[in-house]
Amino acid sequence: MAADLFVAAGSGLALGLAFNPIASAVGVALAAGLATAGRMLAAVVVLAGAWLLGDGAYLLSSAADGLAGSGLVSGAESAQWVALGFWALAGIAIGYALPTWAGTFVGTRVTHGTGWLSAGVVAATASGALSMLSRGLGT
Repeated sequence: MAADLFVAAGSGLALGLAFNPIASAVGVALAAGLATAGRMLAAVVVLAGAWLLGDGAYLLSSAADGLAGSGLVSGAESAQWVALGFWALAGIAIGYALPTWAGTFVGTRVTHGTGWLSAGVVAATASGALSMLSRGLGT
């Protein structure tokens, strides 16, 4: 039972590493620029919308398939939920939140009014780099 949950967590993590690179790059660039400008609520909404359009819809359809009987991993229903949870958390954290944080970190340290632009460029670049790295890990 516990071994099935660890396998499910690993499968979910691998799926989370395979985030949508286009939705991520566009969403994190916009969100980092907004966060640098002090519009945190708008940044969170943009980031959530990008994840929902890029990865969330596919994850939700996989959850519906899992409830219908054709799951992601073999094992009990709890293993399906563990895989879906790790998929969602890893995808949001690695594909969307981490690049947005990197862009916002850089953007808040740039002076003379171009912080939002620097934030967007760094976030989009970080998103692309993480996407390429995750492809190299065999996902």
